[in-house]
Order: sequence, then structure tokens, then C-alpha cells
Amino acid sequence: MIDIEKLRSFYYVIKEGSLLKAAAVLDKNHTTLSKHLTELESTYNIKLFVRKRKRLELTDKGNDLFKLAQTTIPNLENGATEILSSPKKQQNKLRIITTTGIIGIWLIRKVKLLAEEFPDLKIAIITTNADIDFDTSKADIGILPKQPVKGLSQKKIKTLHTQLFATPEYLRRYGTPTSLDDLKNHKLISFYSDFEGNVGNVDWHLKKGLPDHTLRESCLSINSGFLVFEAGCQDLGIITMMEEFEYLKNSSLVRILPNESGPTIDIFYITRADTVLTMIQKKFLKILSS
Repeated sequence: MIDIEKLRSFYYVIKEGSLLKAAAVLDKNHTTLSKHLTELESTYNIKLFVRKRKRLELTDKGNDLFKLAQTTIPNLENGATEILSSPKKQQNKLRIITTTGIIGIWLIRKVKLLAEEFPDLKIAIITTNADIDFDTSKADIGILPKQPVKGLSQKKIKTLHTQLFATPEYLRRYGTPTSLDDLKNHKLISFYSDFEGNVGNVDWHLKKGLPDHTLRESCLSINSGFLVFEAGCQDLGIITMMEEFEYLKNSSLVRILPNESGPTIDIFYITRADTVLTMIQKKFLKILSS
């Protein structure tokens, strides 16, 4: 059976890049760490790394062991910390990052359920339109479209479907479009401004059916999902909105061009792959998935 403490020494030496740096992180003597590595190699009669100038280079077996340790050691340490920590410490804070679109409105309803179960929990929600690098953020959880990076745990929790909507009053004034081509004669409301390049699939109505690198003009751009919804309700133009948005049910907005749908947007529950979910994070995932 492998000695976990020796595996832990091996993991931190490779992760930090030297015996001295690993010794500082582990608060151990670097001689002890060196002994652990030597014993690990001698026990299994295998070479795990070679020293080259001022760096360590892993062998194939060493690389395989390090990949395993990358998952094993952090999970073991974080899991043990969670078990041994007091419940109060576990349930103190939760930081969530999401977009400024309607995901945040749906999210608030779910946060209410979490707050009711953990009344002492302090929750911070950060919203942004910028490209999100969850791994470098200070958030514990991301409620976001899938991130194109490694090292994250991403569990799909919801799929949103985008459609076109306008009010009967707007349609009375400007007519009801019967095709995408008709949109050129209408007032379109977008999430992103022309200056920002209309990135993002929420503005598909500005692009669909047109040649590449061309866009329909929007008469109003608002980088807030709720304000886009409100602008539509105020007869200001045609909007794209997720059909799952609960506020649509009690609004005057009606769907137009029913045969033209926008892209679906998958939403994920994102955490760092090398961390163990706390009791609260597990509960929140269950709430969001229900």
C-alpha cells in the first residue's frame, strides 16, 4: 500500500518545482521531502523524475503518478478540511459569478431556496458581461455557459431556448413581420451595442439569414437582460428572450416568427476540478437541477 505522505511530498515537490519551495508550503524540512522521494522510488524500483539543471523533469511513470496525485491529494486535503471544520465555517460564505442576462433573475429564485435552508449563509453574486475566466475569479461557483478551459468541473443544469417577442401594441403600429427579411423594416432591440461587435448568441436576430460579417441595425441596445425585457414590454421594439423566462407569462409580449428560433444556450454549474464540493455547494447544485 502506498504511503500517502510520501505521495503528498512528491506531488508538492513537482507542483512547486523544487524541494525548497515544497518544504515552505508543507512546513517541512527539505531533507525529509528528499528522503520521501528516494524511498518512494526505491520501494517501487522505478525512476519518477530526473534533475536537469535547476528543474525536475518527470519520467513517463512520474508524469502518470503526478496526474493521479493532482486529483487525489487536493481532494483528500479539501475533503478532510471540510469534515474537520466546524459547520459554521463551512456555511459562512458563498460567492457566485454569473452573467448580467436573465440567468441572474432565474438564479435569484433558486438562491432564495438556499438562503431559507441556510439562514446564516452570506451570499455574494457577481454579474458581468465581460469574457469570464472562472478559474482566476474569486468565485466559488459559476452559473455560466460552458467555459472552454481545462481544470474545471462543469455540470449542465439547464438549457435555455431563445425566441422573438413583441407587444400587440408594437405590432399594431409597425405591422407583424412574416419573415426574417421583414426585420429590416422593424425596430430591433439588442443586448450588445454595435461598438462591442454584437458578440454573443443573444443577438441572433441581428445576424440570422444575412451574409457573414453583416448585421441588422438595432435601434436600442441594453446590456441587461431584464431591461431588454422591459424595453420590449414598453412597445419599444422586437426583442430576443428565453422562452423559459418566467416574467413572460404575465407580460403583454407575444411570440413572433414562430418558425424562427435562436440558438439554445446550455447553462453549467462550474467549480474547480481540484476542489471537493461543500455541503452547501452540493445542496445548491441539487436546487438548481430541480
